[in-house]
Amino acid sequence: MYGFSLRHRLLVSIFALSLLAAAMSAQVSGIVLDTTGSPVADALVTLKATTTQTTTAANGTFTLPGLLGPNLRVVVGKKGYFNKGLTVTAPAFGVLITLEPVPASNDPSYTLLDPNVCGGCHPQALAEWTGSKMAHAGQNLWVYDIYDGTGTAGGMGGFVYTTGSIHAAANPASECKSCHQPEPWVAQPFTALEPIGALSQGALNGVSCEICHKIADIDLAKTDFPGIHPSSVTLTRPTQPLLTHQVEYGTYPDADYEAPGLMRPSYQPQLEAAVCAACHQDKNDPDGNGNFSEPNGVVSEPTWDEWLSSPYSNPSDPHFATCVDCHMPPNGQTTVCVVQPVQRAPSQVRTHDVEGTSPAFLESAADLAVSVQPTPTELQVTVDVTNSHAGHALPTGVTIRNMILLVEAWRVEDGQKLVDSGSQTIHALGGVGDPAQGYYAGLPGKLYAKHNLDANGNGPTFFTDATSILFDNRIPALATDTTNYSFQLPPGGGTFKVRARLIYRRSFRFLTDAKNWTVDGHGDPLEDIQPPYFGHLMEEATWASPGAQAVSSFGTGCNGLVASWSGEPTIGSTTFQVTLSGAQPTATAILLLGNSNTQWGAIGLPLDLTAVGAPGCALLVSPDMSYVVGADGSGQAALDFTVPFIPAFAGTTFYAQWLASDSTSGIGWSFSNGLSITSEP
Repeated sequence: MYGFSLRHRLLVSIFALSLLAAAMSAQVSGIVLDTTGSPVADALVTLKATTTQTTTAANGTFTLPGLLGPNLRVVVGKKGYFNKGLTVTAPAFGVLITLEPVPASNDPSYTLLDPNVCGGCHPQALAEWTGSKMAHAGQNLWVYDIYDGTGTAGGMGGFVYTTGSIHAAANPASECKSCHQPEPWVAQPFTALEPIGALSQGALNGVSCEICHKIADIDLAKTDFPGIHPSSVTLTRPTQPLLTHQVEYGTYPDADYEAPGLMRPSYQPQLEAAVCAACHQDKNDPDGNGNFSEPNGVVSEPTWDEWLSSPYSNPSDPHFATCVDCHMPPNGQTTVCVVQPVQRAPSQVRTHDVEGTSPAFLESAADLAVSVQPTPTELQVTVDVTNSHAGHALPTGVTIRNMILLVEAWRVEDGQKLVDSGSQTIHALGGVGDPAQGYYAGLPGKLYAKHNLDANGNGPTFFTDATSILFDNRIPALATDTTNYSFQLPPGGGTFKVRARLIYRRSFRFLTDAKNWTVDGHGDPLEDIQPPYFGHLMEEATWASPGAQAVSSFGTGCNGLVASWSGEPTIGSTTFQVTLSGAQPTATAILLLGNSNTQWGAIGLPLDLTAVGAPGCALLVSPDMSYVVGADGSGQAALDFTVPFIPAFAGTTFYAQWLASDSTSGIGWSFSNGLSITSEP
């Protein structure tokens, strides 16, 4: 028995050792050196197009475990070096990979590649970029209106840098070009924007491929310098011979395809976030000495700093996300290049349609909550605005961007607005004037913005001339801003509703008016001046007292016809819909709208139609207007109804009823129940 036990333990040990040896042999291990023979630490070693990856030790050694088989492509990447790949058969030991440093050259004679050249291998990326705001940055009308007033017909109104800035004489060019026309800026730094009517192809290219993919380094101590500034951004404009010196920086440490003279990949992790700081973090230079990092400056666009100070910048935090994680999400593709395409996980292939303040982004950035405590005399309202999903403040960007919280309460029966007795009101930058035209200053709510002052204490001033900040109440990432209101109940009782809207504006209203802007910087219609929101509606939250309904059903339909609705009949809204069900397939359906449900001229309502051959049917509304639609194959129909944006129309009640052709009816028609619809503010 003892001998058997000993033999058993020995066999188990031998088997375990064999498993351990097999596991240890299933690997690729080796060392990474530079061209001088020195070890390269902290290089990423990746099994190409997979998540199998490790980092070299201080002595340059590495081990990729769990690999067996032939034709395994192992690629090494590190910032400052060309990526290098090697095909091996695993297990493989003592693998030597030598990294060649990217020459530190910035040859002014180098011509940046046209985006169409890059698109030869990356057509998907080119197509996405071509439709992006990045591609059109050099033609931004608002930039020209602010710089020299030439962007739009009213551009000379309000602030114009070349004629109104205290820095215009000493620095007539300013630095607008460093972000908006970086190709010609790189060729000739510190020059002015090109005339808007005579733009070069480089200016027309906006922020193009090689502007980003030629950035060798961002000096993180100088992110306040504007744009592609020579003091903060190191570019690689390669010298001859391009066959060996050409480089394209990217975020793939495992890309190793080379196109002589066009493409040699180099891993540049700063392209995931820090490169964005070049144009999305900058400070002004009040003393004009060219140093944008001095404490006397005012940060004009702090998006990078906002991200850095948030949990989103911490790789160990569950919220961690880089700029490209949000603004360049996966595009559903599995390859990035049509030449020798490599299949990647969809999560590794990102869009080049870089989005910012698009409707989708604006509508998913914040959360809005309304809570109401009714008392016998008032509605005590609390509104929470939470920056739930943006990795920076809301709003962010240049200082004219702003966000408005508008809080309203009214009686449902007549649309009467309730008066707030509190002091929480929208700042004058929300627009002083008629609220019906989007001038919200003084109304219950809050403006979120940064308000700059000039050296004389006047403001708001444009960021170039700012010397101090009066207030900056924008909402940091993941923070919640809470405001409170007390709406007084009017005599006569009734039912009530409370609504909070969060509205994004691209400019302060006074500046929009001064320049008579009707389009945004890219020529699209400007929502800031369009009803019903006078800005882009980011979020809306409502509360209603028991029984508060703007729409209610009355009467009874015949032969199965049922009228119903979806949405709310808010003035200016396009989301209110009146629907029909129960009609015969493909029947002709008519929606009647009337001003009364008690009288049609001399005829009283409801009007029983039994006597004319339609037993159980009744006309319930005065047919003052009618709309003809067709029912579908299931006997359903719908009509989208836009309540006119006429503030005085709020509280007005009108009535609706469907009738539909019916072969079984004595008069050829059946009638639905009625709907009482009271338009809301």
